[in-house]
Amino acid sequence: MPFWADAQYSETKEIRRGFSVLPATQVEIANKYGKIDIKTWQKDSVVFEIKIRVEEKKQSKLDELLRDIDFDFTASDHYLIVSTKVQQNKSALGKEILKFKETLLNSDGNIQIDYTVWMPNTNRLKVENKFGDVFIGDYKGDVWLNVSNGNLKAYDFFGDLDLTLNFADATINSIQKGRLDCNFSKLYLKKAESVRIQSKSTEFELEEVKDINAQSRRDKFRIQLADLIDAQGSFSTFRVRELSDRINIRADYGGVEVEKIAPDFGNIIIQSKSTDIDLYFERETSFNFEINHTKSTLNLSSEMQVDDEKWSDDGKTSQVVGHNGEKAKGAARLSITADSGEINIRTQ
Repeated sequence: MPFWADAQYSETKEIRRGFSVLPATQVEIANKYGKIDIKTWQKDSVVFEIKIRVEEKKQSKLDELLRDIDFDFTASDHYLIVSTKVQQNKSALGKEILKFKETLLNSDGNIQIDYTVWMPNTNRLKVENKFGDVFIGDYKGDVWLNVSNGNLKAYDFFGDLDLTLNFADATINSIQKGRLDCNFSKLYLKKAESVRIQSKSTEFELEEVKDINAQSRRDKFRIQLADLIDAQGSFSTFRVRELSDRINIRADYGGVEVEKIAPDFGNIIIQSKSTDIDLYFERETSFNFEINHTKSTLNLSSEMQVDDEKWSDDGKTSQVVGHNGEKAKGAARLSITADSGEINIRTQ
């Protein structure tokens, strides 16, 4: 966190507390105006090292600021909770001023509160940090993270992950099973087995995901490799480099592009409104398709065969049925229902 350049008085204080924990003890940490660094070890205890640094123009204000910073520790067999308390001794007006500064996404720039925590990597963990970063390595237990106005750097999550990002940037190596709530943020994820996403105005860079379910609004998804995508988007774009199995997307006022679709893909179902769709299949892939489109432009590769085309009674909706490669029995593996937008189905 930045300090005031013209501050004349400063003071640093350090607090160190240790607690024994059971395997079932849930550890909870809530902080603001600094970082939280989680380090794991093979001990049945948790140690908190908290460093506080404050700067002010006057000694009296420095003393007042220090009095306004406190920490609550609560320990039992079931929970170990530590939380940063700022502004406890402020007047009602002072609290309102600080709250207003936070709504403007500005931290109290002359306060720095940093946590370093040593703990087992199997206990349930809950972390909330505002105006600061969170660092965590491999973790086996279930984790709940809430990061606002900061960065998250994490490695492998082997348990369940519940992640909330607000105005934050996150880099994660892997997730086994995750629920992600992201707003006005950026997320880079290298590998995931299963993720459920609810998001708004967020950029996603996903390298390899087996199963993704997304409720999206005004987002940008860039996915390198996915097995299964189930998504609903409004003003969102989905760019997929390679799909190995299935897609089920409802997209309004956005875009859907899949650059490479495996020959043995399961099925592709797209419902769209005012959305451009670009799909690229292997030339030798055999599949049936059905495309219903209204006020849309449909472009098919020359290799694709149209078996039948029908128009609705009002002449606004066209139903195009056909196949690529050998005509198969059963339902179409590619199904598109589109209202406005451009549809490009290509082979390569």
